[in-house]
Amino acid sequence: MTSRKTRSITLLSALFLSYCTLNAFARQEDLDKLTTDARAEHQKGNYAQATALYKRAIAIEEKTMGPTDPQLAATLNNLAVLYQDENLYTQAEPLYKRSLAIWEKTPGRETQVASNLNNLAALYHDMGKDAEAKPLYRRALQIWEKTGKLETAGATTTLSSLGDIYHAAGKDSDAEPLYNRAITTWKKTGALASSDATPTLTKLGDIYASQTKFSEAGLLYQQALVIWENAGHPEGSEAVTLMNSLAQMYRAQGKYVEAEPLLLKVLTIVEKAKGPEDLDVAASASNLALIYNCEGKYSEAEPLYKQAIQIREKNLGPEDPGVVQTQEIYAAMLRQEGRKDEARKIESETQKIQTDTTQKAAPRL
Repeated sequence: MTSRKTRSITLLSALFLSYCTLNAFARQEDLDKLTTDARAEHQKGNYAQATALYKRAIAIEEKTMGPTDPQLAATLNNLAVLYQDENLYTQAEPLYKRSLAIWEKTPGRETQVASNLNNLAALYHDMGKDAEAKPLYRRALQIWEKTGKLETAGATTTLSSLGDIYHAAGKDSDAEPLYNRAITTWKKTGALASSDATPTLTKLGDIYASQTKFSEAGLLYQQALVIWENAGHPEGSEAVTLMNSLAQMYRAQGKYVEAEPLLLKVLTIVEKAKGPEDLDVAASASNLALIYNCEGKYSEAEPLYKQAIQIREKNLGPEDPGVVQTQEIYAAMLRQEGRKDEARKIESETQKIQTDTTQKAAPRL
């Protein structure tokens, strides 16, 4: 997942001062237009054009303003964001560091320092260097607290991103309060309905679900799901993941009636998006079959188990552990129905596959 970054740092006062020093040169090269056009090309995904425009602006700023000008720091940051979006991490890192060094030497720019720290930390997270990202997020959080700007977008980025690092490391006791602080800020600022909040809502829901705090988890999952629906993405991958999580939580509580429509919807969406023979379809069919099985709706479960087995056999082969496991679960359901002969036949086949697999894996003496 792409890390949260501050895409553009603007400096109205610095721009004004810069234009005062440019004078005649500004008539030849509209610096403001260059950076505006660069941001526009970036947003459109035209990375080559945006890169060229940012580099042109940087050359002008270095020549006319000097290597320590705040406006140069802003442009360096934004070019680094562009490189990061392209996964060009080695190009982005020195630009972030150079931008940060300028902000740190510029009085009254604590907000920009914190934003730059967020971005450099996000880069390290994308590079798998969470040990280097963590102290940068902590330092940014200290700045937001010291400057009284905890209720800003930059601060919620710090809180949620630092929470992500702890959550990924399995330190949910550290992640949980950070996620809650971010959510509280989004509520106070009216930004909780934004899709920016959904990853945090989802992950906090996952934490509560793992703690069997099902009512709290359910509220968070449902809230995130509503946001995706209102954003026009009711069938996106994020919404599908939420529906699956909510359904699995209901199943753990024995609330099969609540889980059933969610998993039926997931199966329909996945089949439509990925085609009838995709492994994700097999997983969705198997999940729904299990709910029907638990409800005693064996006639509804059976074709879904067969569908899951067929897809997995075609994609993975009959000896795959996932195929064997689904066969075993299907056979167990047949026994529950009293169809013992059919169950024994499947069990005999799976036993033979497991024996053959073990023999093949055994070292030859």
